Amino acid sequence: MFLEVKALQGLRKVAVVGSGQVASKEAYRESFVAELVRNAVHAALDDTGLTIDDIDTLVGCGCDMMDGRSISSVFTLEACGGFMKEETKVEGDGTQAVYYAAMRIMSGAFDTALVTSYSKTSESDPHYYTGLMSEPFCMTPMGLDYVSVSALQADSYASKYGITPEQAALVSVKNMGNAGNNPYAQRKMDLSVQDVLGSKMLATPLRELDLCPSSDGAAAVILAAEGRAEMITDSPAWITGLGCCGDIYYPGQRDLTELASARKAAEQAYKAAGVKKPLKDIDVAEITEVCSYHELMLYEALGFCGDGGGGKLIESGKTEMDGELPVNPSGGCLASNPWMVTGINRVAEASLQVSGRAGERQVKGAGTALAHGADGMALQTNTVIILASSV
Repeated sequence: MFLEVKALQGLRKVAVVGSGQVASKEAYRESFVAELVRNAVHAALDDTGLTIDDIDTLVGCGCDMMDGRSISSVFTLEACGGFMKEETKVEGDGTQAVYYAAMRIMSGAFDTALVTSYSKTSESDPHYYTGLMSEPFCMTPMGLDYVSVSALQADSYASKYGITPEQAALVSVKNMGNAGNNPYAQRKMDLSVQDVLGSKMLATPLRELDLCPSSDGAAAVILAAEGRAEMITDSPAWITGLGCCGDIYYPGQRDLTELASARKAAEQAYKAAGVKKPLKDIDVAEITEVCSYHELMLYEALGFCGDGGGGKLIESGKTEMDGELPVNPSGGCLASNPWMVTGINRVAEASLQVSGRAGERQVKGAGTALAHGADGMALQTNTVIILASSV
């Protein structure tokens, strides 16, 4: 499945004009889901100076299976301020919800949109939830979940290209080090490669510090059409490219050594945004890496290096904060992983970068940013959004 936006020329221009994040934690024992959502929405509205009356449509992002109830958006609508407003829901990654909201504005149906997402994994079991994503008759009884499938993918990739555990560990060192500058991050650690390699083995080759945590959290972003966006903020983050692609459902029928759907999604987004040389044309990237090996694979799929070059790229230092293309200044998914929220966090962080408002994690001179989200087993479905400080 390849969702193609052939060109953004001629369509209404859309920008991210504000965002709000709730700090990720292992568990929000004292808070209900509605409280997390409400706090994120209020933060986004405060960021823009808007009220809920200024919002035309709401796009929620959640997971019925994780919530244990159908049409789960019904229980968060009031917290979003959705009374008597047009609303819809995406059952997937947060970047897909932003993609959907942007298309609704491009269509001319709405001028502003509020996109929200939440996660309360402390009240569910991500292993069980992700296990239910697999084929029910053969795969689920085998106990496959996001850990075991990510490990199979990491092992396949490493075996094909000679990626070493030390190279993968550099991703964890970088991202959890970057998280020290992010007030919303859950895991902030000053690590060494040996710290990562000495952590508990979960599923070969993945150790505890190679894998993302499961977090509680919430986030919201506000989108606006050209004309409205400039009235709301002096520093809109313009969406210049969009791409989304889903790969084959069964992991066993895919080549797990590459991320073909991420590559196609990136190609489509780059075409719309006029990106020719990603390593040169993009100033900062926020990507979703469920495990450390995924970031190396995404370097290749997103065109930052050639096939099998992810390990060498991380070793070169080019993706460090002071490198040629900083990747995950926020700490990424390894630092915070509120399921379903992670993609919106990537968009929020990328928009802050091109708006020059990312605080201590700001990349100097960031004018173009990439936000990436993924959903499904072994990063089955990928969405790429390019944001820029000008159009």
